Amino acid sequence: MAQQPAPPRALPVEDDVPKAIPVSPPPKAQPVTEDPKSRPAAPPVKTKGPDDDMFDFATLAYDRQEWGMAAQSYAKYLQQYPSGRQVPDALYRIGECYMKQNQLKQAAGYYEEVVNRYPASEGAPSSAYRLGAMTFNDSKFADSAKFFSFCEAKTKSAAVRLAAAYNKSRAYEMLKDKAKQAAALNSVIAVKTDNPYRETALLTLGSIYLGEDKKTEALPIFDELVKTSSDRSIVAEASIRAAVLYAELKKPDESIAMFEKALRMPETSEQNRGISLVGIIQALYAKGDYDAVIDYFNKNSEVLPPGASRAKMLLLVGHSYRMRKSYARAVEVYLMIEQYHPDTDEAFEAGYWKLYCFYLLNDKDLGEFATAFITRQAPKHPDHEYLSLARLIRADFYFNKGDYAQAAQSYNEVSIEKLPEKLRPGTLFNMGWAQGEAGRHQEAVGTFTRFINENPGHEFLPKAYARRGLANRDARDLPKAKADFEHVTKEFPKSDACELSWLQLGFIAMEQKDPKATVTAFETLLKKFPNTTAAAQAYYGIGRGYFDQKIYDKAVPALRRSIEIDSKDYLEKSSQLLILCDYARQNADKLSKTIDSYLQSKPDGQVSPIVLKWLGLKLYSSDDFKRAARFLELAVTPQTPENTEPVVWNYLGMAQLQNQSYDASIQATDNFLKSEPDTAARSRALLTKGRAQLGKGLFDEADKVAQDALQVVKDGKLQAELLTLEGDIYAAQGDKLAAEGQKEAAIAKWKDAAAKYAVPSQFFDDPDVTPNALYRAAQVLEKAGDSAKAKQMLQQLQQRYPKYQPK
Repeated sequence: MAQQPAPPRALPVEDDVPKAIPVSPPPKAQPVTEDPKSRPAAPPVKTKGPDDDMFDFATLAYDRQEWGMAAQSYAKYLQQYPSGRQVPDALYRIGECYMKQNQLKQAAGYYEEVVNRYPASEGAPSSAYRLGAMTFNDSKFADSAKFFSFCEAKTKSAAVRLAAAYNKSRAYEMLKDKAKQAAALNSVIAVKTDNPYRETALLTLGSIYLGEDKKTEALPIFDELVKTSSDRSIVAEASIRAAVLYAELKKPDESIAMFEKALRMPETSEQNRGISLVGIIQALYAKGDYDAVIDYFNKNSEVLPPGASRAKMLLLVGHSYRMRKSYARAVEVYLMIEQYHPDTDEAFEAGYWKLYCFYLLNDKDLGEFATAFITRQAPKHPDHEYLSLARLIRADFYFNKGDYAQAAQSYNEVSIEKLPEKLRPGTLFNMGWAQGEAGRHQEAVGTFTRFINENPGHEFLPKAYARRGLANRDARDLPKAKADFEHVTKEFPKSDACELSWLQLGFIAMEQKDPKATVTAFETLLKKFPNTTAAAQAYYGIGRGYFDQKIYDKAVPALRRSIEIDSKDYLEKSSQLLILCDYARQNADKLSKTIDSYLQSKPDGQVSPIVLKWLGLKLYSSDDFKRAARFLELAVTPQTPENTEPVVWNYLGMAQLQNQSYDASIQATDNFLKSEPDTAARSRALLTKGRAQLGKGLFDEADKVAQDALQVVKDGKLQAELLTLEGDIYAAQGDKLAAEGQKEAAIAKWKDAAAKYAVPSQFFDDPDVTPNALYRAAQVLEKAGDSAKAKQMLQQLQQRYPKYQPK
């Protein structure tokens, strides 16, 4: 068989690691509605007048929380003393009275009057704070920010200043003014002691930076919260956010530590626990620690990540099983994604990787699975790389099975340009290979030509030339095939493809009936590649080339070597050529040994009847009757005797007679006689048959055959032999009668025999027939009691044929 390079097995490209899943921001705190130190300080003590008494009376009702009476009293004060020194306080307190009665609109009017008319009063910061809270609750966030900013600037209370700054940040948050929100939060964060808002402000500011992708600014904030906060809910939230940032900054170990911290804290919400699990798995996957991914997933199976992140996590788990070569488990996870998260990008990706795992598992139904995936996903993702890779998987599956017809069809559906660049050369090469093996030779030539043109330095280049040569040869374009193979032998002399090319050049030379080129190609193959698996082919080709040049002495050893190396494939055709070599050299002894060796190895083998005929006749002429009969028997067709040359039957009959195989001799002679030979040949065949019948003791049948022949043979050596046959028949009959005790009858037969011997012994002179007749006549005369006559015959034999030795 022609040696061919093993096809590489094309494999699909790996996917990128998915990005970290961002977490949602924490819930927003409700705006502050109470001023922790809302009441302005009492005015300095002075000499009281009527206006002071009226203000004090109103304040008495205010202190007793008699809001209506207090408001009326403060209003009366304002009417009587519109320029009084306590007008700002009266206005503020009327606002407080209305607020306590939930009459917010009336309250707001008085607060605004304080802020607008008396901005330097002690009640102005508190009024502004109240207005900030009210406008915030009315979703008037710009006004709210303005009032909180006024309060922050005017108040003398550190606590109020912090509260105002924090709530101002909330107003800017609602206005989506991140810059002003961050500035407000920074003013809150700057106060590091006695600051109830600091941790919340840090968390919020960190979230702002996170949203703006300012990772380096956000991360220290969350780290600080994790290390310093006494609020475990804030710690849990900050841990999640820090973990996400570490993941995005490609610091998986720090990310895992933060996610694990959040996962262990009871204060972590279920949603964030799911996010933590996903984050840990993402970080472990990014590290390439696939065993840890699988272990962590299995140990936390009760944690359910939120929404789409669950599918993303399962995808990483499936990938980890795949990377650990646990392809069956990977398939199970990918199936979960397809089942519980259908119509998602993750389900599409899982479907492809599931197909890839089936490919690695060599699943017998992969072809059908691939077709189903392609049919289902092509309408949604017609140009996606996974579709091209799925078609490639299907093609490679059929290629590896050796189903080249299906493989060629599948490769034709692959968009080479849409494959990853590193997969394109191998795909083109395998496509050409499959086309060639599928009998699509012209397509194969085109594909390999494209491969050669697009990949001038590729390691498969010599193989591509060789495979294109095979395709050209199968397409019967021998000149182009020869050019490809010669190119390989010249440009890539040490490649595996060079070995194949020398072999193919030998085959082409044989097809073109160029025996010299045949010998050159195959001898070069053996010289350059002494361990070639095509050695038997090469030796056969060499033998055939020398045979065609009639250089038999060189053909024989090459042909014998091909059998030694591979008797299964070369016993038959090499042996046939060896037989023809010996036949051409007319060497009967070597030819018989070659045929015997061949038939010993292959008992049902066939040898040319022409060769067998020549060998049988040659051995017969050498008196090697046993071997003559053996090879002549191989040349005959007993079931259809008419299909055998009559001469073969004739000589087989004579040879078997000499071997005393009388039945075989009679059968062969009868088949010869059926061919209706001429008179002389028929008569000689009857002589053979008669002697065989005599050998079997069929005296009457033998005598009848002899007499039948003597009807037409009236002279010559053949007549003498026929008469001798009759004498032998009568002599044998006499011997039988004598053995039975019939002495007189026996003597009569012996005398009849002597009479038959008379003509060939007395009236015919032949160096073989005559002395034999004389000797036999003497024998029967002696038995008949005529010793004198018998002695006379022996004397005559001695005189005429002194060297005769009885047979």
